[in-house]
Amino acid sequence: MAETKPFFIPQKEVDLVDALNEELIDNVLGQYVDIYKVSVEDTEENLYGESSTKYFEKGFRVNCLISFEEPAIEQNDFGPDLNANLEMYFHRTTLKEANFYPEIGDIVDWNDFYWEINSITEPQLIGGHQAFKHMIKAVANRARLSSLQIEERPR
Repeated sequence: MAETKPFFIPQKEVDLVDALNEELIDNVLGQYVDIYKVSVEDTEENLYGESSTKYFEKGFRVNCLISFEEPAIEQNDFGPDLNANLEMYFHRTTLKEANFYPEIGDIVDWNDFYWEINSITEPQLIGGHQAFKHMIKAVANRARLSSLQIEERPR
């Protein structure tokens, strides 16, 4: 079946929106995160595909828009627990040019804390058309330093 393009949204307009957003994210705002991908070669799995320890590759710096929610403190039997979410919005074209794609389980270094990516979605389509994918949204929760094989940085 032939792919159809929307009549009222020309490719030229899509390219303009992409260029404006790329300039906004990369040159104006200047927000970035460092993402550490799980090293599949170094991480040993058991029979069920599970691993008690994960090892990570060298970090990759990516520009993005960041939305940080206010942390929530939960009281449980073991004392207070801090829970916070981080939303990152990546420009899809920039990631494609860098040949990089964030995945669930990757570790994010931002604001002197580590975060683990829980979900990846592509919620924004220009004009609602599947041929005009525009951004990638990643949601992450704070990760405990004790669960990572990353040396703590001096603060």
